[in-house]
Amino acid sequence: MTRAEMLAELRKVLDDEIAANLAWTDATLLGYLAEGQDKFCEETGYFIDKTNFTVELEEGTRIYDIPARVIQILEIWDGTRKLAKLDTGEVFDGTIENGDPAKWTTDQETGSIEFDRAPSTDEAGDEFVLRVWRYSLYALDNNDVDGEGTDAEPEIPSRFHRACIEWAAFKALSHHDMDYQDKGKAGDHLGAFKMYINDGHAFFRKYHNIETRVGTDPAYRT
Repeated sequence: MTRAEMLAELRKVLDDEIAANLAWTDATLLGYLAEGQDKFCEETGYFIDKTNFTVELEEGTRIYDIPARVIQILEIWDGTRKLAKLDTGEVFDGTIENGDPAKWTTDQETGSIEFDRAPSTDEAGDEFVLRVWRYSLYALDNNDVDGEGTDAEPEIPSRFHRACIEWAAFKALSHHDMDYQDKGKAGDHLGAFKMYINDGHAFFRKYHNIETRVGTDPAYRT
C-alpha cells in the first residue's frame, strides 16, 4: 500500500472520513503510521544493512554520531578488515594514540561511536562501513521519501503493511481526549499489531536462515 492508501484505510478503521469533521489531522495519523513501522522494526529484527551507512574519518576526531535511522551498530569494517569491539566495561585509559582506529565502542556516550585512536592525516578521508540493525531508511511521515510524496510505501514487506495501521489505530484510540478514547478498541488493535509482530519475527528468522539451538557450553564438554 502507498502512504495515501494506508491513511485512507486508517480513517475507515477509525470511522473518521467526514472531511468537515475529522478527529485527527493527516500529520498526526501519518506520525502514528511512521511510529508503527519503527516499532515493527524494533520488535522483529528488520532491517540488517551493510551498504547504506559509513563513517568518514576526520583528522584528530575519534567520536562520530550514530546515524539517526540506526537501531544498533553490529560491526564496523575497514575494507576487508573487521574492527574489534571493545569488551563490555573496557574503557580508554586517557592516553589516546594517533593512527588508524582498530577498536570501537558505542557504550561510552549516547548516540556516538568512539574509536580507540584519533586518525592522523594519512587516515583522514578513509571510510569505515557500518553493518547495522536499522529502521526504514526514511520515516513514513517524511515528505522527502525518495521524492515519492504520497506514493511512498513502507519499506517493511507488503504483507505487514497493516501492522502500521493497527499500531496507528491503537495510538489514536488511546488518546487522552475522552471524545475519541476507546480503550476496548485500542486494546483490540494492539492485539492485532502483536500478531503481526509474531508473524514478522518468524518471517525474518526464516528469511535470514536464523536457527536457535540449545546445548551445553563447550567448556563443559569432554
